[in-house]
Amino acid sequence: MKSIKACGLCLSVIVALSGCATAPTPQESDVQAEQAVLEASFSEAVQAMEQGDLAEARTRFEQLARDYPDKAGPMANLGIIAFQEGDTDTAKQWFESALAVNPEHVQALNHLGVIARNAGEFDEAERYYRAALAVDPNYAPAILNLAFLLDIYLGNPADAVDLYERYQSAASEPHPRLEDWIFDAKNRI
Repeated sequence: MKSIKACGLCLSVIVALSGCATAPTPQESDVQAEQAVLEASFSEAVQAMEQGDLAEARTRFEQLARDYPDKAGPMANLGIIAFQEGDTDTAKQWFESALAVNPEHVQALNHLGVIARNAGEFDEAERYYRAALAVDPNYAPAILNLAFLLDIYLGNPADAVDLYERYQSAASEPHPRLEDWIFDAKNRI
């Protein structure tokens, strides 16, 4: 009788412990909760940015950048805000910070390419665009920016036509003047 009760007790303990093995540990729960807070805060900041409240978006992204220095997204968005406001130096600093955290951040690479192109640093712009496309070969903004660079700034319409056509396939809504750009580039070949 004692051995049956002991076996029953052992079985109860084993069943109870097996249930514990599948439950998340307190650390996992904390990580999941922190991830949920990060995602909600990031979403609110993006929403403020999309609504044109750049001051609110900047404040939220700056807080996120302080709280999560290992995340490139807030830094890249701060770069986008600075770029939209015409503060190229600050934008460049934020994009470089994002790349320090994530060297394959395509938006940061693409924006740094635009900044370099606008500064007349065409080789550097090409390097950034190609780096973005090495990460994501279908990243439409970098495809189009590289096409513009090759076509307009570097006088290489043949390579630009290939990129324009590639952009046409990659973009969800290609630019309405794309056919004109392709036609014009082909005439200059």
